[in-house]
Amino acid sequence: MITTSGVCSDPALRCALDSLGEANVMFSVDYPFEKTDIATQWIKTAKITQAERNAVAWENATRILKLR
Repeated sequence: MITTSGVCSDPALRCALDSLGEANVMFSVDYPFEKTDIATQWIKTAKITQAERNAVAWENATRILKLR
């Protein structure tokens, strides 16, 4: 499991997804070193499928952190 913390980069995200699979990548923000609004806008528009975005943005965290 890795996070996107501090790295708002489509190529880096694609590499992580291709290497580790969408079930092993989570969106996160490295506050206070990263601006939440910039990171949030990036993940909303990253060049990934909607299924990948859902997994990275919330499904993986829900599963890993047992939020349901």
